[in-house]
Amino acid sequence: MPVSKKLFIVNLENAGIMTEQQVKQRLADLRKEQQPIDGETLAAVLVEDGIITSYQAERLNREQPKNLRYGNYQIQSILGKGGMGTVYKARHLTMKHDVAIKVISQKKDDETNSRFKRFQREVLAAGKLSHNNIVSALDAGEENGKFFLVMELVQGDDLGKISKCEGELPVDEVINYMSQTAVGLKYAHDEGIVHRDIKPHNLLLSSDGTIKILDLGLVSLQRSEDSLEDSLTGQNQIIGTVDYMSPEQAKDVHSVDARADIYSLGCTMFRLLTGTVPYPGTTTISRLLAHRDNPIPSLHDHLSDIPELLARIFRRMVAKEPEDRYQTMNEVIEAFETCRLANVTTIPVIQTDDPSITTVEEFSLDLEKDEISTVEVEREELDSINATAPPLPTKVKATPKIASMNVSDQLPGSRRTGKSNYFLTFLALIILTGAAGAGWYMSRPGYIEVNFPVEYRDGPWIIEIKDHNNKNVVLLTERDADGHEDTNPIRLSLVPGNYTYALMRSIMFFPNTGRFEMERGKTILIDGVDWETSDLQELGLTNEVLPGESDHSTNADDEVKGN
Repeated sequence: MPVSKKLFIVNLENAGIMTEQQVKQRLADLRKEQQPIDGETLAAVLVEDGIITSYQAERLNREQPKNLRYGNYQIQSILGKGGMGTVYKARHLTMKHDVAIKVISQKKDDETNSRFKRFQREVLAAGKLSHNNIVSALDAGEENGKFFLVMELVQGDDLGKISKCEGELPVDEVINYMSQTAVGLKYAHDEGIVHRDIKPHNLLLSSDGTIKILDLGLVSLQRSEDSLEDSLTGQNQIIGTVDYMSPEQAKDVHSVDARADIYSLGCTMFRLLTGTVPYPGTTTISRLLAHRDNPIPSLHDHLSDIPELLARIFRRMVAKEPEDRYQTMNEVIEAFETCRLANVTTIPVIQTDDPSITTVEEFSLDLEKDEISTVEVEREELDSINATAPPLPTKVKATPKIASMNVSDQLPGSRRTGKSNYFLTFLALIILTGAAGAGWYMSRPGYIEVNFPVEYRDGPWIIEIKDHNNKNVVLLTERDADGHEDTNPIRLSLVPGNYTYALMRSIMFFPNTGRFEMERGKTILIDGVDWETSDLQELGLTNEVLPGESDHSTNADDEVKGN
């Protein structure tokens, strides 16, 4: 039941929104039939004017209005509710800037006061961190027995909501989001903080495309504040989100380190790419056991066009044993950067000093001097690029005169006309030949030469070249080498444009990747001789295969790793 207009004005004053005099001045502009008769109609007028929000109107239109003030902040609307409390949009009373306020709710049966202890932990962690990829904490305090944390207001949605609405997200977007998250987590880890609850709903995507990590209520403070740990997580207590929780965190939450966040980030990436969690199940216990015992799911089973390098990164991030994962977030960042470069869709024109790519300047044709100039290639295997000029038209000799008995052929006018025809024919021939030469010159392709020794191709191998639309224009494998099985270097023609390339062989070696700009008549040399040894061999992961191998081999490998 709505309150009276007088009581609503009192509530406005107590909330610090408007005084009685300000309300009267606003109502003086209304005609008599427009004057509000109670608190509900007065609230409608103020909402329409933008003076109060619908949420504030509902809170004030009561005989005992709900609190709209926390310290120097006035509540505007509700943003969401979680296990720890409620998050509101609020405005600073003096500075008039908007913030987010997290108010901790207490439970009567919470004998250990764990919510408050988690709030303490979040405040301590937030006070330590200041990074572009982590939601900033601005203030904290207590109001009428309720504790609150003031944070920056991020305009955007969390990745969990985005994934639910849009389903599978594009690969390049997910790599970008995961890279940003890894950068923020690396900073937190360097400050001695492990998040322990990384999941899509705890990653906000701002309107400018920045990922912001939030909800530090379950963090592990691994330095001087460790005394809070035992009071927060009792014996045999599991904290975190089951669908993204590492096996060691489910077993002993006290002993986890940064590698638990790496595991959770891998599960988060799987959810964003596929629209489902890695280990779905009907009960909490079944999902916990699946993280520990089930084979690691393959991204290829959900997405046919997933890059093989990204699939490997995922498998390593979610390895069952922490020792088999990436050991630091810095390694994760480097892996995502390598994958991003291998799958870049927009390539700026840049100059590079990379010695593995040598540009051969185009040779020029001088059609007037019957000469061709060449330049030497800066590789020992090639001395020069030779070319021959198209044949030039031979000079047309004068046709000997033949006497004719036809009177008209002897007329001077007829003879002049015949000579003119010969000249026009000769001129037309010159023009057509020149046009043909110019057409050839303008339409000639460029060439790429891949120095990929045959002895390096004794197992699975791939040569992949993509255009600026990220579409394969060249894909050679050990199964489909298109006649280049025993050829080295491999010479291929390409139309002018921007390209990326990736050379892959046994997973004991990191892929060779790069990018180049092709122009007409140029030859690009790619070095596939020097390879960087992968650390997968040391980790015992060298049984993994490249995309050309059979599905049976992949499944068998998964079963071994699941045991």
